[in-house]
Amino acid sequence: MRLYSHGICYESPDMLTYEQALAIMAANIKPLTPGDVRPVNALGCVSAEVLRSDSAVPPFDNSAMDGFAVRATDTDSATPAVPVRLQVTGTVLAGNTGDAAASPGSAHEIMTGAPMPAGYDAVIPIERVSIERDHAGKPVAIDISESVASGSNLRKAGEDFVAGSLLLNAGQLIGPNQIMGLAATGIEKFSARRKPVAVAITTGNELTDGGTLRRGMIHDSNGPYLGAAIPEMGADCSGVFRIGDSAEELIDRIEALKGQVDLIITTGGVSAGRMDFVPYALEMMGADILFHRVAIRPGKPALFARLPNGTWFFGLPGNPIAAAVGLRFFITPALRMLQGLPPEVYRTARLNAPVHKKQGLTFFAKARASVAADGLSVAEVLPGQESFKIKPLMDANCWVIIPAELGDVQAGTTVQVA
Repeated sequence: MRLYSHGICYESPDMLTYEQALAIMAANIKPLTPGDVRPVNALGCVSAEVLRSDSAVPPFDNSAMDGFAVRATDTDSATPAVPVRLQVTGTVLAGNTGDAAASPGSAHEIMTGAPMPAGYDAVIPIERVSIERDHAGKPVAIDISESVASGSNLRKAGEDFVAGSLLLNAGQLIGPNQIMGLAATGIEKFSARRKPVAVAITTGNELTDGGTLRRGMIHDSNGPYLGAAIPEMGADCSGVFRIGDSAEELIDRIEALKGQVDLIITTGGVSAGRMDFVPYALEMMGADILFHRVAIRPGKPALFARLPNGTWFFGLPGNPIAAAVGLRFFITPALRMLQGLPPEVYRTARLNAPVHKKQGLTFFAKARASVAADGLSVAEVLPGQESFKIKPLMDANCWVIIPAELGDVQAGTTVQVA
């Protein structure tokens, strides 16, 4: 573990374990303050209250299909040989008030979603009747060749939600399904924790946007990756910036972001080389470095700090796979903490082949998971685990997590998969 005081780095003989690093994060990161959110803006937010419906859905009895509203008793004697004829005395469209009422021997033409006129208790689909129409095509009578049970093809008031139905639990993540329910019940606003706002800053004199590379330069892959991945992890990405290997540039960029973001993520500049300036810049700003260097592979130099204004800062290594591991296994838990969500529960799979691993480091391996013939999940750790190799990441669909206390692991070992 590396500790800093007045710009001087002191080496501690022991690195933090991954679990210790998460514990430090959990002890320091507090959930964002809730605020009122409209359902249309609630995607990715987390409910801060138990929310119940104020109204019933559907709000009134209505037809489940296009057809004719009838009194079920009027159809009791209907058979193909002796159909029952009913006079069509009106039409009810979706959006009508449905003020019409039934009379014996009558029916109403009715459309899907239209309110049931008083006295009718069933709907017979249009394709199940013979229709007599006038010269304008309007139905005037129908012949029914089968009896219709009361309640057929009706949506009863409150059949989906009743007033007081539970819509959301406190601490529930809001997805499209929840937004549909909130909209259907007419919820105008509710208390929720918004999505955190993050920004990414890639560092390195060698980075460029594209085009023809001159010798010594490389394309910046971390910036586009973080810009695409941060929203998938549950935050709004307010920007991706690139700076050179300069503490002054980093300080200026952080100052320009003051008060705009909850979390700043950098890549590069956190290892032990002469150009690894990020810890020094944080020290110059008066930041509180809560940990630096964690016993993981890849991504050992990972850094976590609190800036003087309370913004959270994660310094990730510049190697692309180390940055990807940092995003998945440090930033994602931090975002969940900011929204008051519980720790993520990973699924499990069994390894399809042995994995060579150094004991003492938690190993996050690029992997592919699939379902075997016995229905159980199987994980394959892909070749090319070096932290600069992106091609295996493109082939992966998950990460395999092998804990620090294990060394080499055998085929068939059950592992966590993220």
